[in-house]
Amino acid sequence: MKTPGYVRLIQSADTKKNSVLEMNILPGEKTPWHYHTMFSETFEILKGTLEVGKGNDIYHLNVGEIATIKPREKHYFHNISKDECIIKVTLEPGNKNFENSLLIYKGLANNGLASAAGTPSKFLDLALFIYLNNSRMVGFQKVAEPIFNYVAGVAIKNGRLNELMQKYCN
Repeated sequence: MKTPGYVRLIQSADTKKNSVLEMNILPGEKTPWHYHTMFSETFEILKGTLEVGKGNDIYHLNVGEIATIKPREKHYFHNISKDECIIKVTLEPGNKNFENSLLIYKGLANNGLASAAGTPSKFLDLALFIYLNNSRMVGFQKVAEPIFNYVAGVAIKNGRLNELMQKYCN
């Protein structure tokens, strides 16, 4: 049986300066190269190993190791192992939309609505995820960013974000 994905909110931007979340990253789960403009992101490995690309370097982090990504610094992560990885993610300053994006992301995956790599199956949901977590694309993917922003706006206007928030964020 496949291990379910989870995210646990430890500290919310609603009540504290930073967002702190614990989440698992399943084997094969990954993000593309991207960056955030609104916050720094710190990964602390609690279990397993995680490949993290940061700037021009690639790191293989083990239990107890930490990587901090500054605002506008390109990065990715990828669980290249055959085992679950558990990380603590800290955003400074905190960001409620990012918190909700991870709750929705893991909820969709657990309901079979995402690929093995964790990408939401519906383009609408992917656009909302990218919008909520303040991801900016790099390289050739950058040309798709206006399309994602437009689709996210339509999804918000049509109530899809509210639907996902009610289902996964309460």
